[in-house]
Amino acid sequence: MGMLDHWHPVHPSRELKKKPVEVKLAGKTICLYRTEAGVAAALDNVCPHRRLKLTYGTVVGDRLQCKYHGWTFDPNGNGESPSSPKMHTCTESYEIREAHNYVWLKSRASNPEFPEINKDNYYALGTFSHVIPAPLELTVDNFNEIEHSGTVHDTFGYDLEHLHEVRVRFEATDTSVRVINVGPTKKINPIFAFLLGIRKGDLFHDDWTTRFSPVYSVFDHWWTSPDETREAMVRWRIYIFFSPIDKDNTTATSFAFGKSRYPGPSGGLRQFKRLFRWEIDREIRQDISMLEHMADKSISIDGMKLSRFDRVLGMTRERIAKIYRGEQPQPAGRIEVA
Repeated sequence: MGMLDHWHPVHPSRELKKKPVEVKLAGKTICLYRTEAGVAAALDNVCPHRRLKLTYGTVVGDRLQCKYHGWTFDPNGNGESPSSPKMHTCTESYEIREAHNYVWLKSRASNPEFPEINKDNYYALGTFSHVIPAPLELTVDNFNEIEHSGTVHDTFGYDLEHLHEVRVRFEATDTSVRVINVGPTKKINPIFAFLLGIRKGDLFHDDWTTRFSPVYSVFDHWWTSPDETREAMVRWRIYIFFSPIDKDNTTATSFAFGKSRYPGPSGGLRQFKRLFRWEIDREIRQDISMLEHMADKSISIDGMKLSRFDRVLGMTRERIAKIYRGEQPQPAGRIEVA
């Protein structure tokens, strides 16, 4: 399987209306459009006649009409010429699915399992999309380690002076990597601490699993008392899908959920939804700011001096190469772990 053979979230459903939209995925430029019946479709964004972008065209029934010479294409990519009725062509089309208020696509040649999201029925807090100026592997590296939380993050993580106390455990299978971190929470905004039910001395639990068809991570965050007999009032679960735009840029599409022990249908999460959305978005942007200032954006980890938190780098690279890119993983080279 290649990169386009996996399901990717590419565009918010509510933003795909009458006008075609261009998206970029794994170096390909793709045209999304809705038929007049409201069904989403995706084609290569190049008319095979004279190479105009199909996103400059118009929807006519279930077909997309090229602006240049009026050629039309159905959702399967079958094309017709109005000036030469016997002339037919075909352009590449993609399989589409709409789920979780997003348009997802993949090639028609594959049959991967669609990612399972929110099977435990957490309360939906929102969806976020961020363009990150870094290759896929570096983006995954950044989100899939907690050591930087001591200096980068304000809410989810650990104080720099307590990082040596954090316990970290790795669990890997052929298709997934799980990392479990537990340690003293960092001091967070008193308003958030009050709303979330976090007390001084509590432990922060950071438990995530990364899968590779497509590449995405499921983050579970919660707090407990030091003896782990009492849990704070709110848990977070965030699914982040990492979709390469090209070799230098990546889209992170995040689906955020919460679970509260407060009374009521949403456990009070509905009332504070805007505040929590703002905080989640801010935490993600803090991650992005690190990738914006990387001195070297090579994906090689050869020669790096890595800490005990960084074992995951080699694990994820092997699985990205083999499962997601369909390549033979290359030896990681000399890796020094402190």
